[in-house]
Amino acid sequence: MSRCVTGLLGVLVLLAGCSKPTMREGFTEAYGTITLDGAPLVNAEIIFETPKGMSYGRTDSAGKYTAQYSRTLTGAGMGTARVRISTKVVFPDDSLEGIKRDPKTGEYAKTETVPAIYNSKSTLTVEIKNGGAPYDFELKSKPG
Repeated sequence: MSRCVTGLLGVLVLLAGCSKPTMREGFTEAYGTITLDGAPLVNAEIIFETPKGMSYGRTDSAGKYTAQYSRTLTGAGMGTARVRISTKVVFPDDSLEGIKRDPKTGEYAKTETVPAIYNSKSTLTVEIKNGGAPYDFELKSKPG
């Protein structure tokens, strides 16, 4: 009986260790805050495109995000990153009520509130370096 309990405890310890994302070699923490015209940009996606791949983050109600390379790997690849920020992404936990569906593709998309200069035609870049976070972005609805 005690072997079963010991074995069960070992499995629980392994499972607890597996739930925390880890850092990949050549990657570092990438987090920060995104604002649009001085207000937190809520429920937006941020993408860091680096030579090591793309990392994604999602802003919370305060405009804060943390980037992840995958479900199990945190951070962003070190080096120069092109940054894209968008509010049109529909996340899995979003309600589809009131969100338009493209009749051609069948995909849902929210209305984009961020100018193209920050997403589809992004000119944003940042140098991702070890210990360089936070990476904050102060966007303007009318860039000038």
